[in-house]
Amino acid sequence: MRFQPLSPWIKGNQSVTPNNFYGNLKPCLEMGAFIALDMAVDLYMANTIETGNLYDSWTANKSYIEKACKIANVSADNGYDLDHEEQEWILDELGEPPQSSYNLYFVTIYNDTEEKLVYIGKTDAKKSRFANGHLVALKLHNPKYDGFHKRVYFGTVTFLSEDKEYVPLEFITPYNEAEKCLGEMEALLISWFNPELNVRSEDVGRFKKLDVHIQNFSNVSDFLHDYIVYGC
Repeated sequence: MRFQPLSPWIKGNQSVTPNNFYGNLKPCLEMGAFIALDMAVDLYMANTIETGNLYDSWTANKSYIEKACKIANVSADNGYDLDHEEQEWILDELGEPPQSSYNLYFVTIYNDTEEKLVYIGKTDAKKSRFANGHLVALKLHNPKYDGFHKRVYFGTVTFLSEDKEYVPLEFITPYNEAEKCLGEMEALLISWFNPELNVRSEDVGRFKKLDVHIQNFSNVSDFLHDYIVYGC
């Protein structure tokens, strides 16, 4: 199941609240970022994974916050604090908080002895990148990849602010800033890993100094688990 950024708030944990959205928190380059690889499947099954996309998940989280605050009558004045009864009201009327999208995907080739990253992409399109086939899948039919299996990992991006507050990508405001951060994160990773099937990316921009901690929770392999991308 994809990450639900608002779930801690609804369940009484103040690690992420609407303040992380309305507080205009920005990624702090000195604090670094975190990528969680939550799901992995063989490439031929990638079109069965509902990745979501940044715009829809950003909009859904914003809408849920607005409705939840109205139901519970909470605001920045009381720190968006919810008691148990207010949490129940919100869940009864709105259901579970929306999921984030899988912000990035990593395509690999592997055999019994090694696994190699060959492509990095972002899931910012309205439809899944894999819904109607993917150019990367076509390129992997090259005979030089014979003998390798193909796999794709899906991951979410979270930043830390100067105040050490967690800032999921979907909580960066305004939306065009979140979109820019996703593009720069993709560009940073492509610059660092230099996957052979990536032919272009956006400018790394501010993120050239960003350290990124990657952890693999897929239970499929330990590929890139506890791996750190170091900014320059």
